[in-house]
Amino acid sequence: MIDIDFSIYPLTGWFPGHMLKAEKAMQDALKLVDMVVELIDARAPSSSQNPSFREKLQNKPFITVANKSDLADPAASQRWVDAYAKQGERLFLLDARRTAAIRGLPKLWRQIILDERARRGATRPLTRPVRIMIVGIPNIGKSTLVNHLHERNKAKVGPKPGVTRQNQWIPLPDNVELLDTPGILWPKIETKRHELLLALLGNLKEELVDPVLLADYLACRLSEQPKVKWSVLGLDAPPESPDQALKTLAKRRGLLKQGGVLDLERAANAFIKDYRDGKLGRFTFENPPE
Repeated sequence: MIDIDFSIYPLTGWFPGHMLKAEKAMQDALKLVDMVVELIDARAPSSSQNPSFREKLQNKPFITVANKSDLADPAASQRWVDAYAKQGERLFLLDARRTAAIRGLPKLWRQIILDERARRGATRPLTRPVRIMIVGIPNIGKSTLVNHLHERNKAKVGPKPGVTRQNQWIPLPDNVELLDTPGILWPKIETKRHELLLALLGNLKEELVDPVLLADYLACRLSEQPKVKWSVLGLDAPPESPDQALKTLAKRRGLLKQGGVLDLERAANAFIKDYRDGKLGRFTFENPPE
């Protein structure tokens, strides 16, 4: 197992000013919605969850959807579902790129809201559409999910964090209105390992973290996992160090600088891309608390 002390590296401290404005706009819109849906990443359910959301959502009905479950370890995802169930909550697993997997969500969400109204003693029927706010950290897949739910692709989508900058109301089937909100981080990430994990998952801007350092972190985390397809990098066995992995990959793919020097930065980017594309396997980096 590769062991590196990442605490020696400084935190980036990235927290764009528009996130403060977005968080205030989200809180202002709360009185308009019937339920909140938080998207998290199935590969890191705890680290990808904004701890401030539930504190500020005024006891609204709240459900959690773990996106990118197709890239997570299925057994670990089931453990997370069971852990949520023990707390009396439901965790939904989702691959937001597959329309068939999400087609029934608006109807399901509407029924949850109606059931909650009945539980709270409401006697009058709801004559307007149910209104749902979708929240999450940057680049967690909110807009991709919205666009699969809405055939006209109303939400802006991009491969980088920070594409959605303002609230967007979007009509959905089954008499549902969805409020898509910008991705919001909490103001201070406490540890470098947490920051690197968010960067690896794509929730921080890529230019903030050196790709070789991020590849070092990825190699370290994969060394903890069984069934890694190291052969994709040209390795017959787990590497003894991240440097070995990058050099082998650079040689295998001909990633060279002028003079035949191995281009480790390009190798690092290729390593990270292979992971994000699922070519190395399906991994979950966090287990539920005992």
